[in-house]
Amino acid sequence: MLLIVDANILFSSLITKGKTAELIVSPKLKLTAPEYLLVELNENRELLARKTRLSKEEFDAFLGVVMRRIKFVKEKYFSEFLKEAKEISPEEDFPYVALALKLKSLGFEAKIWSNDKELKKALEGKIEVLTTKEILERLRINL
Repeated sequence: MLLIVDANILFSSLITKGKTAELIVSPKLKLTAPEYLLVELNENRELLARKTRLSKEEFDAFLGVVMRRIKFVKEKYFSEFLKEAKEISPEEDFPYVALALKLKSLGFEAKIWSNDKELKKALEGKIEVLTTKEILERLRINL
């Protein structure tokens, strides 16, 4: 299953070591994200490190594992979809939506992995947005 990971999913996987973190490292999922996610991560790095209560070394090690699982895509790859994405999605989510639109145009069944109800509602009928719970149900696994 090809999933576009949004920032809140990545942050959740770092902060709470639950199902989200287990899914992030699961080989059953192919994960991608716009490079914009790296900007969001860098802006929130100190806060995330504090919330995890890990040492700097432990945090960096776990972050490294997570980051190796995600294929990051440069904005120029999906730039022709930025305008449309801005029109149909909440402001902070448009890079993820633009990437989904690009992948969809190429015939991929990419879905956005997000627990954001506003995003899910905004994209209804356009791009599928799956929550962590829905992914677990689709995979029919109990990690």
